[in-house]
Amino acid sequence: MQCLLVSPVRLGFGTGALMLAAIALWWAWTMLWPARVSGLPTLVVHGLLMTWGFLPLFIAGFLFTAVPRWLGCAPVAARSLLPAIGAQLAGWCVFVLALAGDAARAPLLAAMGLACVAAGWNSLVWRYLRLVRRSTQANRTHARLLLAACLCGTLLLDATVAAVAAQAWNLVRALVQGALWGCMGVAYAAALHRMIPFFGSGAEWLESRWPQWLLWTLVGVMALQAMLRPALLLIGPPEGGLRLALRLGHGALGVLGLVLAWRWSRLQGARQRLPAMLHRGFAWLGAALLLLALEQHAAALHAYVLGFLGTSLLAMASRIACGQTGRTVVADDFLWLLHWLLQAAVLLRLSAALWPTSAYWNGVLAALAWAGMALGWWLRYGNWLGRPALVRARR
Repeated sequence: MQCLLVSPVRLGFGTGALMLAAIALWWAWTMLWPARVSGLPTLVVHGLLMTWGFLPLFIAGFLFTAVPRWLGCAPVAARSLLPAIGAQLAGWCVFVLALAGDAARAPLLAAMGLACVAAGWNSLVWRYLRLVRRSTQANRTHARLLLAACLCGTLLLDATVAAVAAQAWNLVRALVQGALWGCMGVAYAAALHRMIPFFGSGAEWLESRWPQWLLWTLVGVMALQAMLRPALLLIGPPEGGLRLALRLGHGALGVLGLVLAWRWSRLQGARQRLPAMLHRGFAWLGAALLLLALEQHAAALHAYVLGFLGTSLLAMASRIACGQTGRTVVADDFLWLLHWLLQAAVLLRLSAALWPTSAYWNGVLAALAWAGMALGWWLRYGNWLGRPALVRARR
């Protein structure tokens, strides 16, 4: 425990890895032995856990370790974040108890657990807001975008608590989709824009070829989807010219994403494993937008969440964890295996969405592959984060 309190990234990533592994194992169990969750629709529970269960913990670790350096602020003590992160973990424990208890009381108890999660998240966002406001750095674009994403998540999570208590399950699904794009997506856009140049020897090329217009395009795409996805769930699909315009727009953006991912993959530095993982994650974003153009919404959602968010998280979190624990920053054979296990999970889950005849078994295999990746990352990198950093010998 003491090693987790050395830095915010150790605390956030360590607890995030634990939650990721637990959620992935639960979903694999649910797929193997289907059973209705007491009092709550299983897919609603799945959406809540996949959105709010582990991603906010990784984001918190990143925010309070990397961003103070960007802003020229003093380092943040990990121990000061412990109450907020502990509140999130305690809230999920209450949420799980709700699923195992009386069905009639489950929604209210689940809402109480989510309220505790929201309180922890709100506390972290308030702390981050004060950090950004204290900074005197001229360039705070990325920090402010991350703040906007976190504030959006605060509003959506608080609304989700009320929707769960009211058992408005379609509204819960809409709020979850809004959070995936408006909170997680915008946060990823800002973090990736800032970090991609540091992932390979092609850093100078990427810095010159990743101008501000692309940052704002990415943020705009995420913000648009954060409004559009919930509206389509609550109101229904548009008709006529608007529907055609949306399909053409998604198609154009999807092609742009795939072309950019392909161009970056041609760089010599980007052919190394870590940059390749990151660029493959960006390619999944392009694929998700193309699937939206084809109106394959379930497949698009999983290409975005598992493919883009999952692959990018695996690349960035592994790189940061190696640096924080004194290991060589490299994707070795074990991490490369986890990466391809994740890619297999994405492909299997997409096949389950696109070909209903194979949905059950491909869904089960996808859940097992996702669980294997999550458990492997926790056992190795979670273990590293909980132990003292290696001291490299000087030559």
